[in-house]
Amino acid sequence: MATAALPEKVSDDFTKCTICFYTFKNPKVLPCLHTFCEHCLREWVQKNDGDTFPCPICRQPVPLPQNGVEGLKDNFFIVSLVKAVTEHNKVRQGKDELLCTSCEEGKPATSRCSECAEFLCESCESAHRLLRVTRGHTLFTFEELKTGKYDNVFRTRKAPPCSKHPEEILKLYCRTCETPICNECVLFEHRDSQHDLKRIQEVATEKRETILDLTPQCQARMQFFRQTEEVQKRLKEQLQLNAEGARQNINKTAQTLIAMVKEESERLLTCIDTEETSRKKQIDAEIEGAQISLASAKSTCEFAETLAREGGDYEVVSFSQDMTTRLNELTKPPANTVDFELANITVDYSVMRQKLSSYGPPDSKHCLPKSTAKELSSMLESVSEMDSTRKRKASKITNNKNEKRQVGGSQKASIGDHEKGMAGGSGSNRRQQNLRRGRESGVSSSVNQKVPCIQPGRLKELVECKYWRCHGR
Repeated sequence: MATAALPEKVSDDFTKCTICFYTFKNPKVLPCLHTFCEHCLREWVQKNDGDTFPCPICRQPVPLPQNGVEGLKDNFFIVSLVKAVTEHNKVRQGKDELLCTSCEEGKPATSRCSECAEFLCESCESAHRLLRVTRGHTLFTFEELKTGKYDNVFRTRKAPPCSKHPEEILKLYCRTCETPICNECVLFEHRDSQHDLKRIQEVATEKRETILDLTPQCQARMQFFRQTEEVQKRLKEQLQLNAEGARQNINKTAQTLIAMVKEESERLLTCIDTEETSRKKQIDAEIEGAQISLASAKSTCEFAETLAREGGDYEVVSFSQDMTTRLNELTKPPANTVDFELANITVDYSVMRQKLSSYGPPDSKHCLPKSTAKELSSMLESVSEMDSTRKRKASKITNNKNEKRQVGGSQKASIGDHEKGMAGGSGSNRRQQNLRRGRESGVSSSVNQKVPCIQPGRLKELVECKYWRCHGR
């Protein structure tokens, strides 16, 4: 079945900087998950003194690394996404000639490999079909890609190389160190049995589930921010009505006692104007805060959904901790920040009463109608109740998933213990079995002697993966 075109799934918010409005160049991601060009952030930071600077979108304080903006985290997910969209547009439009990325001869590409995520020229395409490790790969010609039926080809991304061992591909994940690793890392830096190693695909699947479980809760919170914005706007309208009512009351009183209290009435009007201006500023600040929170939650949800849907395994794993932290922050129960007293105006006639000695008008208070206050409160309460219900359901689903994982893990552990018991009792026997497995897989005994702490059975599996490091994408 034909898939939706890539640009329909990826909006400009993920490919263009919100400061310069151009396609991202060397994008840097902040802890709040907002991304900007490096040079845009450098100019922004120069306008702010100190060791921190506010995010240009949500104003969240961001600590500045010692080496400045350059030390901020690179958003390689956005880089690969921009590259995918750019390549897709070039193929669909056919304006710019794409070159072969498999060789260094600079020949024009004629096809793309779905598994390798590379453009191939005619020579490389022929070699690709002959090599044993790539003959089963799916190749698409440019004519096929222009139809839009195979846009998923552009979503395929190469697994990045290990920073410590550039010739190795990051295929595994160490839960103990919470970092992606390669086969060489397993044999040297992560060989202790205390390191819990998993294939990166398995960890990415779990991280995706966690992100997708938290995203609906954040989306539900967006409704609360919308309602808060609406309530604040209603308060502002009511403030204007009450302020106008207060002015009318003052004018009526002043007309009755115009001769004696004209000076005092003018002073009171000034006080009302000042109070209204002050309250408006406070409410406007609350409205802006609600809008910023809404925009932040919206951009975070969109980023989370796009990362879970479009991101590669390494990208999802690398962003999972920041993404989970950010989503959890946005799903925390909000404080009741709506101060209904801001819409109330009180007129103090004490000075006027003193002037009138034995006679003067009573204080006039123009308050938010109880029916309106009840309506606005119910708007917020209904959203909060819906949010709590969604969170309870989501928590129940998450607990069920965790219970299933625990049951599955305990079953695997019991099976593994049984296999270990059958494999032999003494440590020397297990070591001999590891050495024998290493020789069967083509690894010298000296390598096996370096990794005596790796669990039985896992060494062979990890070493066998090494033969595929050059073709594992």
